[in-house]
Amino acid sequence: MPTNLNRDAVLKIVQTKGPVIPNDIRKELGGENLIIGAILSELAGDGKVKVTFTKIGGTPAYYYPGTESRLQNLIKHLNEKDRQTALYLQQKKVLKDSELTPLLRVSLRNIRDFAKPLEVSVKGQKEIYWKWYLTPTEEAEKIIFKQVKPVQRAEAQTPEPAPIIKKEEKIEAPKPAAEAKKESGKPEVVKEKEKPKEKKEKEDKPVEVQKQISIPSEHLEHEKDTFFKKILEYFNANDIQVIEYKIIRKKSDIELTIAVPSRIGSQEYYCKAKSKTKVNDGDLSTVYIQGQAKKLPVIFITTGELTKKAKEMLAKDFKGMIVKRI
Repeated sequence: MPTNLNRDAVLKIVQTKGPVIPNDIRKELGGENLIIGAILSELAGDGKVKVTFTKIGGTPAYYYPGTESRLQNLIKHLNEKDRQTALYLQQKKVLKDSELTPLLRVSLRNIRDFAKPLEVSVKGQKEIYWKWYLTPTEEAEKIIFKQVKPVQRAEAQTPEPAPIIKKEEKIEAPKPAAEAKKESGKPEVVKEKEKPKEKKEKEDKPVEVQKQISIPSEHLEHEKDTFFKKILEYFNANDIQVIEYKIIRKKSDIELTIAVPSRIGSQEYYCKAKSKTKVNDGDLSTVYIQGQAKKLPVIFITTGELTKKAKEMLAKDFKGMIVKRI
C-alpha cells in the first residue's frame, strides 16, 4: 500500500476521526504503526493532539483539542465495571466521593478521561466531588452548593461560610484556598491555573515556599517550624533528601517533593506531612489525588492515627500509597 505519511496528514486524520490509535491511521494512510506512533508522539509533545488515559486494545488513543465530546466513543472500550461507573456519573453529573462505595471510588479514579475531581472545603472540612467531564464547572458548582447549603442551615442558625471549590480538571495539584478565605461568607471558585492573589506580608506567613534540587538539610535549619524540624529529623535518619517544600500551615501541614533512596537509585515521591490526632479517609483521598496530579507515588507522614474507614480505604482504594506515623 502506498504511504502518505507526514505530520499534516496524520494531524488531519486525528482532527476528523479522533480519538484514534496508530492502526486506524495506518488503514487510512498506510505505513508502519511504529512510525505513526512516533509522529503522534511528536504532535502530542507539541500540544497539537492530546492522549487519552482510556486504551483501545492496550493502546492509548489520540484526539484533537476541542473535540472532547467524541471521547464518549471510548466508553465501550472500558471494562464492565468502569463502563457502568462512567454511565452512572454521566447521568448524575456530580458525585460525592465519601458517599460512594469503595468499588465505585476506585472506578472513578480509573476513568480519568470522564471523571474530573473537584476539591470542596466546607467549614474547614475537605471533600472530594467528581463531575462528568462534559458538565460545565459552573453547573457542577450549583449542584454542590444546593447539596451543602441545606446542611449548613440545619446545623446552625447563623450564616456559615459557603463552600470553596477548587477546579482540578486537568488533575493538577490542588492549591490551598480554604485557609485564605475562612473569614469570607461568599463562595469562591479557584479556577484552573489561576494564581493566588498576593497578600500583604505578615509576621506569620500562611504559606512559605522553597524550591531547590536536593536541598541540603543544613540549608533548611533557618526554619523555626517545630513540626518541619521533626519531619527533617525523620528524613535525615532515613537518608531522604528534600527537593521542594511548601509550608501550608505552620506546625501542622507541609507539602514536599522528596528523593527516597532505593537499591536502583533515588525515587522521587510526593509527600504530605500532617500533624493531627486522627487522619480520616478525606485526608487520604486529597493526598492521593495530589500525588496523581504530580504523577508521583505518595508518602503520607502523620503524627496521628488512621480512622477505621481510612485504614479500609488505604488497603482497598489507595494501594501503593505509603503512610508513616512519626
